[in-house]
Amino acid sequence: MSKEIIIQIQNLTKYYGKSRGIEKLNLEIYKGEIFGLLGPNGAGKTTTCRVLLDLIRKTSGEAQIFNLDVHHHSIEIRQRTAYLPGDLGLFQEKTARRNLQYLLGLYENHIPIRRIEELAGIFGLDLDRKVKELSKGNKQKVGIVLALAPKVDLLILDEPTAGLDPLITAEFYKILHEQQEETGSTVLLSSHLLGEVEKVAHRVGIIREGSLVEVATVQQLKSMAMKEIKVEFATKVALQKFSDQLPSKIVESVILNETRASFMIAREELTKILNLLSKSEILDIEVTSPALEDIFLKYYEVVS
Repeated sequence: MSKEIIIQIQNLTKYYGKSRGIEKLNLEIYKGEIFGLLGPNGAGKTTTCRVLLDLIRKTSGEAQIFNLDVHHHSIEIRQRTAYLPGDLGLFQEKTARRNLQYLLGLYENHIPIRRIEELAGIFGLDLDRKVKELSKGNKQKVGIVLALAPKVDLLILDEPTAGLDPLITAEFYKILHEQQEETGSTVLLSSHLLGEVEKVAHRVGIIREGSLVEVATVQQLKSMAMKEIKVEFATKVALQKFSDQLPSKIVESVILNETRASFMIAREELTKILNLLSKSEILDIEVTSPALEDIFLKYYEVVS
């Protein structure tokens, strides 16, 4: 049985005059998955979210949510979607409670006040303080409640943890994961923090300069990573002999020091190197995988 597609993007492009927002984006997000859209500021994450919600209009390409065109059916789509923007606009002179009651009141389905109060209690948000009196982190908590309170089919969350402390961030992801599993909703989560997203995302897409450069599960990203090998040889002569035999085309970041060597190698070449090392006089060997964050950053290396 094929997976139900909730978000489908085909060659989606948005230019702001001559400035690139996103370019020829292609992506499918399936029902019941948490999809992490990862990239630094300016990569195109927010543009993607806004085009999907018809807050800005595409330059070209196609996008559908629930098999509905995002432009022609935007009102219907929004009734089934919770959105937390990266820059949340609130009524500064009104309390957090009044803001939430008004904004959540725009949904056709009633959202009970007890749900708002429950979430506010979890995140330590004072509902009766005016928004202008709230810190950046507490304003973000208003947005978190705004996103989690309604029962919807799709959540689009643009940098949802900005300004939150680590404990609140962890609680947010815990509730998001539990709620998503309970309701079967779909989540599009944009962030520049891979370490956070990898804890809840089923798949991630890495966006660079307006284009997707990789879409994979977290495990697939790890499997694509190069291995780091550190070796301690018995003698300097043993190190030199190994160095002379080391195939330069398949290794990177080679460092030789006294009787120690370290280098990076593609996963599929690991057996070849281990066979070579088995013929050498070695005292110790360590094979590790780089942190996932390092894999992510590799997509943003600047080629001089």
